[in-house]
Amino acid sequence: MTRSTRTATMLGAAAALVLSLSACGGSDSEYCDLLSDDDSSFADADPSDPEAMEELDSRIQEVVDAAPDDIRGDWETFQEAINDPEAAAAQDPEAAMTAMENIGQHAQDECDIDIS
Repeated sequence: MTRSTRTATMLGAAAALVLSLSACGGSDSEYCDLLSDDDSSFADADPSDPEAMEELDSRIQEVVDAAPDDIRGDWETFQEAINDPEAAAAQDPEAAMTAMENIGQHAQDECDIDIS
């Protein structure tokens, strides 16, 4: 798989994750509330649009800041992969996918949000 294909795949998976998170319900904690917000417009972020990517990064940073310690590192890995997918893929191509899997499982376990 070429870098550009991996990058496109990673961005597509990231958009699906963020869209899925924003479309589901959650508990009362700030973290779960952020995951369940029904503001999915950022999920359509165009990687070639700097403003859209800044908005996406800002939204993810809100989640990173609110995330419990046990999942914060995965959110940071996810955010790094969104900000620079080629560097993330070159450094550790599986890290972002593993982080997304961990985030999905944590969302299910802690917030009762199914992002499958």
